[in-house]
Amino acid sequence: MKMCFVISIGFERSGSATRAMQFASLAAAEGHEVEVFLIDDAIHWAQLGMAEGIRSSTGEHMKDLIDSLIAKKAPIHVCKACADKRLISPDDLIEGAVISPAPVLVKMMTDPEYKVLTF
Repeated sequence: MKMCFVISIGFERSGSATRAMQFASLAAAEGHEVEVFLIDDAIHWAQLGMAEGIRSSTGEHMKDLIDSLIAKKAPIHVCKACADKRLISPDDLIEGAVISPAPVLVKMMTDPEYKVLTF
């Protein structure tokens, strides 16, 4: 199954953001084709060093979850408009993250092959 995880949760609710990334990581580990699309303040999770030390209330580490997604070749999209507003460039992003415009997300959302989950 193709799955798109749209995450908008930033630092203010980092535990919830970590939980969302955990679900994406678990789906990828089960063999599903996973893509993550970060919007709003969640784009900071794709910035170098920003996921360090962040964990959920149950102890999962954001960086470990992101690393597992990267190892599974799951694309991590960063909203272009959100990145532009925050002056974030491709050089600021972790390996495996790419800046993508809104039509990329809309294509996944309207594709019947994708299950889209939002957090």
